[in-house]
Amino acid sequence: MTFRSIDCHTHIECYEDIANINSPWGKVTLEALISYLGGSNVDKAVILPLSSWNANVTMPTEYVLDASKNYPDKIVPFCAVEVREQCFEEKVMSYVEMGCRGFGEHTSKLPINHKKNLELYELCGRLEIPILMHLAFGRSETYGVMDSPELEGLEGVVNEYTDVDFILHGPGWWSCMSSVVPPDEAYPKGSVMKPGRTPYLLENYENVYGDISAGSGFNALSRDLEFAKGFVRKLSRKLIYSTDLNDFFSPQEVHMKLLDSLGLAEEANENIYHGNLENLLNT
Repeated sequence: MTFRSIDCHTHIECYEDIANINSPWGKVTLEALISYLGGSNVDKAVILPLSSWNANVTMPTEYVLDASKNYPDKIVPFCAVEVREQCFEEKVMSYVEMGCRGFGEHTSKLPINHKKNLELYELCGRLEIPILMHLAFGRSETYGVMDSPELEGLEGVVNEYTDVDFILHGPGWWSCMSSVVPPDEAYPKGSVMKPGRTPYLLENYENVYGDISAGSGFNALSRDLEFAKGFVRKLSRKLIYSTDLNDFFSPQEVHMKLLDSLGLAEEANENIYHGNLENLLNT
């Protein structure tokens, strides 16, 4: 691979006084992340903090900003604030002034068109920053922004907030690759006979992007490789390389190898691996 690459979805979960020792993510120190990037031939990464009343781990934006100061050429900091907190708008504005380039990972378990989420989208528009959202598959999930399997709420939001770039991630998003969405399968398998709401929204809304990270993104592309080839080639300007450190924990699922297997043209690879994200960050 001769082109540059940026991983749009990473975390650190062991930093300073935060260890998250009861989670496998506790192994991900800043140094472990930097080593992982080097081993994956990735030039830099977005680190997403976690701040949600629903997530069982946390990493404050302040620590992500501190990490970015240690590796300014390797780390792009985003910010995350629980939208149900008082003065969350002031906190986000302060973080952006301090150098955060986007908002995310947004994991608060609220309907996508909840009043507090609408306030967040309006704020991201004013600040001219993208938002990276984890969409939940259903109410039983412990965290993530909620919508229906038809993604009707998401379509209404992206149609209204056209000045905001939405980067979508998670089972609630990628399970909709096919028009058939099994109600009890967050990671549906099998051929995609008819494209679903995910391809539709990517194709029809300029401000919708797909974060291909984690098991959800890997499954969406690997479940039907023939469909994936056409999907990725057609929408290479709307997909963003990202891993959520999936192969750090599951070495058999490497997003870079999966993309390479699709035989993409150089321009498509350039778009996915760095160009699309750089456009969103105005770099």
